[in-house]
Amino acid sequence: MIHYQDCWAVVTGASSGLGRGLAARLADRGMSLVLTGRNEGRLEEAALQIRRAAPRVRVETVTADLSTQPGVSALLNHIGDRPIELLVNNAGFGSYGPFTKANHDREVDEVAVDVSVVVTLARAFLPGMLTRGSGGILNVASTIAFQPAPYQAVYGASKAFVLSFSQALWAEARASGVAVTALCPGPTRTGFVDALGADVGHTAIYRRLADPEPVIEAGLRALDKGRAVVIPGVRNRLLAESGRFMPREWLIRVSARLLRPVSAAKAPIEVRNDTVIRASAQRVWDLLTDVERWPSWYRACRWVRVESTGSTASTASAARPVSFRWKAHPVELRSTVVAAERPHSFSIIADARGLHAERTFTVRPSLDGMSTVVVSDETQVGLLPWLGRVFLAPRLRAANQEMLDDLARAASHSAAMPVAPAPR
Repeated sequence: MIHYQDCWAVVTGASSGLGRGLAARLADRGMSLVLTGRNEGRLEEAALQIRRAAPRVRVETVTADLSTQPGVSALLNHIGDRPIELLVNNAGFGSYGPFTKANHDREVDEVAVDVSVVVTLARAFLPGMLTRGSGGILNVASTIAFQPAPYQAVYGASKAFVLSFSQALWAEARASGVAVTALCPGPTRTGFVDALGADVGHTAIYRRLADPEPVIEAGLRALDKGRAVVIPGVRNRLLAESGRFMPREWLIRVSARLLRPVSAAKAPIEVRNDTVIRASAQRVWDLLTDVERWPSWYRACRWVRVESTGSTASTASAARPVSFRWKAHPVELRSTVVAAERPHSFSIIADARGLHAERTFTVRPSLDGMSTVVVSDETQVGLLPWLGRVFLAPRLRAANQEMLDDLARAASHSAAMPVAPAPR
């Protein structure tokens, strides 16, 4: 069990986020605190706030960079031989991006703080806890510990170490009445994401951040109950546990998809079609860039036009791009012509909830000018293409080919029509 009243706790990474919140809760329970962090100003601010809320407890601060040996030594020397009843290993930071492009020194420091400090401080204080038969260690891990983490390889591996290390210590210490718990939150609003030094808001993992208060309460509750691992939040538990039921390679691929940068993301649906049309490039262009005369591709896809605004993009210098809205059940697509270089290329984007599509038509006239090759390249990204890619990609390819075939028929028909003689 853990004795809180009038006992000492050490909290690392206490200047903000979970560390600061955990320190405040421990002070509410009557614990005196040794707080450590790298930012002296924020650390003193946190200490002042705790002193005001809990004036009876002692609060000491040690400004130290725990990625360095002098920083770790400064903390241990400050504590001396006083008995530590509770250790909160919260200090840590992450990085984001392909491993080969990451800052090497930063990732070495990351291992030092996220792994080495956890081991060093546990080794410093756990023997005394075992001798007394009371105390606890709360190691802050993460849900990323439950699977490899492409694009956060070092951070994920570090938290996997913390999880495994905590579980092992739990088994060794539980018979002596000492609690060891790994707290594994999902992405939380603590400042961790901002400190990554990269924009991760586009990823499925970091798009939504949880409030820190429920995480703090879950960690302390699990520590009191002597649990080895706690994962706050139903969604986080599902994500963490789901990997047990799929092959390892599948798990890694899913993890990569959830974490990958925009530059590394491959569109769930990529479709290319082409056709040869017995007509000049100019005739093909005139049909292709006139919204009112587009062939039957949309009918083949069961699309129903809702509205059309703007003028045709028959030249690259059109005053306004063509914009129109199409309804592809069950979503409505807002489309815009974004580029038109007569008569060589024609590009459109379309957006809907859960879907972003980009399509480019490339028009290449033959050497004799009697025929034209039209190539259509389309990509679709978003939740809908990702979920339905196996079913949607073949349908999209077939529909696009039907559209090009119909375009070929329309252009060939217009090319074969006799030209009325000019008036005399």
